[in-house]
Amino acid sequence: MLIMKVLARAGMLFSLALWCSGCGGGGGEDLPETVAVSGVVTYQGKPVTDASIMFYPLQGRKPATGRSDTTGKFTLRTFEKDDGALPGEHQVTVNAYQSTPEGVSMKSAIPIKYSSPTTSPLKITVTDTNPEIKLELID
Repeated sequence: MLIMKVLARAGMLFSLALWCSGCGGGGGEDLPETVAVSGVVTYQGKPVTDASIMFYPLQGRKPATGRSDTTGKFTLRTFEKDDGALPGEHQVTVNAYQSTPEGVSMKSAIPIKYSSPTTSPLKITVTDTNPEIKLELID
């Protein structure tokens, strides 16, 4: 159990570090083309709210990030708001934590396997013909 907590926190910190590495300037740079990506994330048939979703390109380039709303819907960004993800195959992670009256706890609201690119079973190929992506999480 302790190992799972440590892995979850490490995955969260890794995700945060990657997300922050994309922060900052960008004016005038020639950025790679992205594809608009939106979707919905569910667990046991119910929307996963306030989840952090990351699409890691298998080519090792910049990941796309998104956050789900109260209905589980999300839109990804890579360089700019709602610009989507780089085309190609991606390993996908989802992190969501339980809410308590005191705030958000460090206990995962979904199976911990989805929190790391090395353990998540989710793979998505991003193309310009993708319909809305459905991330259906299971135990």
